[in-house]
Amino acid sequence: MTFYTYDYLKNSQSNWQYGRIIIISLLAVVFILFLIHYLRNRMDIKYKDLSIIVATLLLLVLAMQYNDFSAIQSSSKQTGQITSTVKQVAERLHVRPKTISVNSTNVNANLMVKTPDGFYRVDYNPAGTGFVLERVELDSQSNIKVEEAE
Repeated sequence: MTFYTYDYLKNSQSNWQYGRIIIISLLAVVFILFLIHYLRNRMDIKYKDLSIIVATLLLLVLAMQYNDFSAIQSSSKQTGQITSTVKQVAERLHVRPKTISVNSTNVNANLMVKTPDGFYRVDYNPAGTGFVLERVELDSQSNIKVEEAE
């Protein structure tokens, strides 16, 4: 069973989003530079071809970004929900959120929490607005792996 730390949950989604923004920005800057260089020297056709290639790459990356936008939004919302759940569990158990790990990156019915005191199952009410912590004992603790932030 894999558990994810609070820091891992907070940092895992944002890194890839920043990477995409950096790639799009770099492609836009390179496109503008090639276009400006072509407009200054209209006889040099290679900069026209390079600017067309970079513009095509830029449009491709923008299309992929637009396609993944709803998935990224949903993922960010779920990450926000699970991190707020971790904070609430930490408050109830009187521990810091950084000492808690959960077995899922999104809120679901079988959410398990690993704390320094032991393992807890999170039972949500039917509306999903509140939860109860139930202490559990796991049969095999040798199969537990904890994913931490880098």
